Amino acid sequence: MSDSTKPPHLSDHGEHALPDDSHTTPTAKLLFGWTSKPWTGRLLFILFAVASLGLILVEPLLEMAAGEGHHFRHAYFNIDAITGFYAWWGFGSFALVVLAGWPLGRLMRREEDYYDDESEPAGEEPHP
Repeated sequence: MSDSTKPPHLSDHGEHALPDDSHTTPTAKLLFGWTSKPWTGRLLFILFAVASLGLILVEPLLEMAAGEGHHFRHAYFNIDAITGFYAWWGFGSFALVVLAGWPLGRLMRREEDYYDDESEPAGEEPHP
């Protein structure tokens, strides 16, 4: 891709341009139209953060409600008995996978001009 062209889905400020919805049915607009709004990502992040924190805060209450000598969760190791352990374990695992993707992407990435071979015009066979 040359420097003068930019992907059609990105504007100058890195924002996503809204897709053409001329072929979208009214039912699809009704069910999924909210996903193209600019506030959708922030709202979903806030909802998931509140739900996660709420579940972590409820965990000690459930442990107290289980009574003396009983546990609502069966911990096999000492570390997984910590409040919020599974939330932190999941977050850490996800972060590790995402961070491991960066060097893997650099290892497997092709150069930007990989397909820009000027010696062979497009549509012609390289050998007679």
